[in-house]
Amino acid sequence: MNLIKKYCKYLFLILSLAVTACAYRPRIVMQCVPLKEQCIIVKEPSHFSSSEKLKYSAALRGIPSASLVLEIKGIERVNNHDCYHIVADASPNSFFSLFFNVKYHVETYIDKDTGLSVKFYKKKTSSRKTNEETIIFDRDKKTAKCEYNDMRKKEIEINENTQDLLSFLYYFRMKGIEQDKTYDFNILYGGKIWPIQMKVTGVYLMKLRDGTCVNVFSVKLTSELISKIMGAPALDAYVSADSRRVPIFFTAKTRMGESDSVLLNLDCLKGAKK
Repeated sequence: MNLIKKYCKYLFLILSLAVTACAYRPRIVMQCVPLKEQCIIVKEPSHFSSSEKLKYSAALRGIPSASLVLEIKGIERVNNHDCYHIVADASPNSFFSLFFNVKYHVETYIDKDTGLSVKFYKKKTSSRKTNEETIIFDRDKKTAKCEYNDMRKKEIEINENTQDLLSFLYYFRMKGIEQDKTYDFNILYGGKIWPIQMKVTGVYLMKLRDGTCVNVFSVKLTSELISKIMGAPALDAYVSADSRRVPIFFTAKTRMGESDSVLLNLDCLKGAKK
């Protein structure tokens, strides 16, 4: 009886994948042409809108798999810092949740002037259990206090450019970036400091599905942390070269195939300084 149940389960999975494969996500990035001197990366990006909301669709081998929303909730006072309160929510779609029902809710508070993380919170929810992590950064003492599920606590020494997993994305959006340069950062994740290297690899004219053409720059992120989380040696990102530095497209070659995430609400690209 157990053998029959297993057979039916895998047969259902195979049939579902076959049906889903016929409904690929519509292409949003239609074309990406390398540029030379025509594209100038804005060196001094502007401050974020206190109501910015970025919506992404993730896919595995072209099959829609999950959604991701990054939202700035406003500016709040945290530990004597005026901070952007940023929230990220990621969850699988109805099909993928049948065999990978894991959801993430992440919050970070970053100093609106320095871009440095002040507080971090992560909640991972699965069908079986919930795990929580809180990190409080003390930049004066160069320490970070980590707390896991309100029980296990740990204090870690940090340096100036240590970020959390979410604040890193916004930190580099706030800083000066130059073509053909490499930048080194550290990310505190799971009670450990992970070095990460970011290299600006090129500039492009990206044509989007709605006909919009956007100047973008590409960066390659390499770290053992990326391998741990995604099963990929590196992550490539394409970011608008204007003052907003909006991430438009991410891609990585994982053990399960090519994975990508693409920005859905393209209207947020309008109105930025060139």
